[in-house]
Amino acid sequence: MMMGKGLGFIVLPVFAVLMLIGCSGDQSNDSQIDSDQYLEAKETAWAFVKEQGWDDTAEEDWRSAEVTEVVASQGYTLLEDHYVGKEVLSITFQDQANVVAGTPIILVDGDTYEVIGYIPGE
Repeated sequence: MMMGKGLGFIVLPVFAVLMLIGCSGDQSNDSQIDSDQYLEAKETAWAFVKEQGWDDTAEEDWRSAEVTEVVASQGYTLLEDHYVGKEVLSITFQDQANVVAGTPIILVDGDTYEVIGYIPGE
């Protein structure tokens, strides 16, 4: 009987560790899918930055832009007011070294990937 309890103390932690390792691998795959999901949004935002002439302050590697979800507010420069209060994508490009004013943050509709506004650079 004592042998069974000792074996249980060994098997249970080993099983728990294996479960944690398996779950952590799934999480990294999910973030990779999210990164690929936003590639079109980043490309659209970068095209807008170039169109506005703001690309001289940003690093050229637009693929490394950071994407977050934000709620659009009246404090942003929106191209259409009906986005106020709605969740949109905020795309931040890496600035070049020693720029006076940073590249504006671009707001993109998460469904259509159209640029809907921006936040002026600081």
